[in-house]
Formats: sequence, C-alpha cells, structure tokens
Amino acid sequence: MASLMLSPDNGNMLIPCHSRQLRPAFSTSGRALPVVIVGLALLVAALVFFFITKPALDKKAASESAAVKDTMKTTPNPAPEPASPASPKAMTPPPAPAPAPAAATPSFGFARPMDLGKEMARSLAAEDFARAGSLAAASDPAQSAAAAAMLEKMVKQLGAKVGGEDQVEILGLVENKTRLALPLTLPGQTSPLRLQFDLERDERMGWKITRLELPRELAAALPAAAPAMTANAPAADGGKPAMKSPAPPAAVPGKKIFTVAEGADALSFGSDFVRALLRHDFAEARKYVDEKKVPTERLAGLCIVFEEGRYEFKPTKPLIITVANPEVSWVIAQVQSPSLQQSTEFGLELQRTGRDQPWRVVGLNLSEILGSYAASASKLGVPYTPIVKNPSGGESLALYFEYDQAQLHPRAQKQLEIVAGLLKSDPGKKLHITGHTDDKGTDDYNIRLSRSRADTVKQQLSALGVSESQIITTAAGKAQPLSPNQKADGSDDPEGRSKNRRAEIFLDF
Repeated sequence: MASLMLSPDNGNMLIPCHSRQLRPAFSTSGRALPVVIVGLALLVAALVFFFITKPALDKKAASESAAVKDTMKTTPNPAPEPASPASPKAMTPPPAPAPAPAAATPSFGFARPMDLGKEMARSLAAEDFARAGSLAAASDPAQSAAAAAMLEKMVKQLGAKVGGEDQVEILGLVENKTRLALPLTLPGQTSPLRLQFDLERDERMGWKITRLELPRELAAALPAAAPAMTANAPAADGGKPAMKSPAPPAAVPGKKIFTVAEGADALSFGSDFVRALLRHDFAEARKYVDEKKVPTERLAGLCIVFEEGRYEFKPTKPLIITVANPEVSWVIAQVQSPSLQQSTEFGLELQRTGRDQPWRVVGLNLSEILGSYAASASKLGVPYTPIVKNPSGGESLALYFEYDQAQLHPRAQKQLEIVAGLLKSDPGKKLHITGHTDDKGTDDYNIRLSRSRADTVKQQLSALGVSESQIITTAAGKAQPLSPNQKADGSDDPEGRSKNRRAEIFLDF
C-alpha cells in the first residue's frame, strides 16, 4: 500500500511513499496501548469501590450495630433459649462475658526471717495492729482482722510490754520451718514470756508466718479472744499438747494460725538449756539434765569450754531438730567462737516419759565441739580439752600444768568454781583428784610432782569452801599418759607430753 508525502524540494508537491517506511514510527505506540487500557480499568474499579461499594457496606454495618445495642438495652439479661432454625436468636449467640482480671502476683516481702520478726516487733510497738494482724495471718488473710484484735487485746488491755526489734531471736529450724521468738512481759512479772512464730518461705511472697504460739500465761488472760485460738495439737517436733479453747465460729475460715503453748516443746526446751550453758550457769543447766544418764563431768566440762572459748549461738540456725517424736527428739546446737575463729556444733538427745511430762537431756554428744576446741585452744593459751576419759571408767575434768610446775593456770579458777559448786550442794559427794606427769625425770621425782599438782587443786577447792573430807588425792606420776610422749619414729613429742602434765578430777557421784 502506498501513501502520499510532501516533498521538501518541491514545496507542496505530493510524492508516493511505501508503508514499510512508517512501521518504525508506530511500533512503540502499539505495545504501550494495552498497558494504558489496564491502568485505566484499575482506576475505574478503585473509584467504584470507594464511592459506591464502601459507603454501602458502612451503612449496613452501622444498621446492624444499632440493632444489637437496642436489643441489649431492652433485654439486659436475656434468658437462654433452645437453638431452633426458626428462632432468629438461635442464629445470634449472646455476647461473651468480660474476662476476669488476672490475679495480682504477690510482691516479694521479707528476704530473711529476722526481717519479718523485726517488722512484727515494730508494728506492735507502734500499736499498728492492722499491720501486725496481716503479718500474723499471711498464710490465711481472712483471719487478719481476728489476729489484729487478738494482738490489740494483748497489748492494750493486758498491758503486755513487747520487746524491741533487737530482742527478736531465731530459736532454730524444725520441719523446714524457722522459729522466731519475741519476748513480752506482763504487768507485775519480771521474767519475760515468749511469743513464738513459725515461718516458711513462699517463692512469691518471701518469708511468711504460718503459726503463732501464745504462752499459756498470756492465753489464760485472753478468754474473749479464744475463738481465734485453737488447741495446739501435739507438735511433730515433740511439743506438748496445748490448752484447749472453744471451737472457732464458722465465720473464721481456714486453718488456725494461733495456738496456745502449755509447756516448752523440744526446740524451746533445747534452746533454754543451751542458753544456760552459754551463760556459764551450771546450776541452771543441771535442771534440764537427767543426771543418771548424763555424767556431771560432761556438763561441767561443756560449761568450761563455753566460758573459755566465749562461744555463742550461731545467729542463723542456732538449733536444728533432726529427729522429732512425741517422746524423743535429737537436736543439733550450732555455736561459734569469734575469739577462736571457729564454728562448731554438739548434739542433744531429749526424752520424756509421756506427752504430759517435761523433757530432759539424756545425752550429750560433744566430740565435735571438744575436737574443735582442742585444735584451737592454743590461741587462748589454754591447752587441750577439759574432758578426758578416766582410766577407771567414765570421764574426768582435766586441769593442765606447765613443764615442771605445780601452779594452776589462771583459767583453772573458773573450772574449780564449777566443781566447788557441785560438792557444796551435797556434802555426801566425794571427789577424786589424781596428779600426772610426762615421762621426763625419774619415777620418784614424777611421783612427788604429780602429788604436788593434786594437792594444789585440793587447796584451791578448800579455799572455795569445799570440805577437805570430800576430797581424795592420788599421785600417778608418769604411769597413765593421755598421749604418747614420743612419736612413732622414737623422737620427742612435745605436744603429747604437754597433754600428760595434768590433774584429773573425777566426780564419784
């Protein structure tokens, strides 16, 4: 096919032109045209949606929402109807109830048992009984008000004086619970009573009180508060059953956090016994002991060790109940000596003939504490353990002497004061003193020296008021060594010989 074209040389003259000469000019426009058409179609579809379809959908949704609101206003709590194809309500489920708010996680309270004990002491001192009640009833918050009323009656009506936070003490560990004690004194009394708390650790809350024990004397004066208390069932740690109180009303749910103590349980009894020893009060400590089963020498020797080593209770876990039965309990007493820079322990065996009978100490395992003391006694200039095995059987108290000397060590004075107290309490008792030496020197010389040592002890006891008729002395010389005088290779053993320079006191009771 041909076309006409103006010739540049001939003005307006038309000249024929073949179609293939125009094909390059129109090829690009031919390919772009479909793209343009598709773009226009999409634009038209978008305009239709936004200006026609979307307004219609919005209008329909608003109409349905208004209908639902109108139904909720006229029928706040519609009764459920059985689903039926003919019922419109069956096609529209009732609105779901709002989800319950999540329970708040309790915040961490007390990182250490003593922190809780001190907070209780502060709350009672400030007469913030609501706070004290919430602490006492942490294991059952429903009883907070009853606990607060009980504590308020104790302080305001009875006039009980509560000890300060510095007087809160840890008694020990029993059944994975830590027991604290807070002293309080009733008007007209000089000896304080003990308010005791059993604490356990809650992973979410920290330490909390699970049981509060009122002393019997205090509970007897709180008859109006009896509904908040319950009988103290025989404790697993060997405690006595407590005085019974009226049954609590049904309005107070949960376990009873208050109990009433009728007497000292195993932990409290053991604590009082060891505290008497730590005070070096031998006469008081004897009241806790069955002297038919615990040699007096052991008790006297333990008082001597405590006095010389200046031992005190370990602050975190002073006592640990290891065996807890109604009539037998084993207790580990943990002590420390800052002067000796050591921590050690000893065992107590407690026993009673029935639940209504008092506890007695029937065994003392002192091997650990005596070994620790003997290893560290050189720091005090005091040689070796004061309790040794007697060749005749049983145990003796040992006083040690310097080489070739018969003078008493200054610290022997305290030891002999304890022994003198034993003898003066019963004039019928006898005491045997045997002098000993190491193997240096002749036999005759050592006999004379050992006799001098025994006589020195006798003279000191006489000066303390003991009748000489109660004292029998013997000279053994070097015949009964406590330790070898030579080492295994035959060389001299100065330490062994120093243990042999002694006077032994055997109480023949």
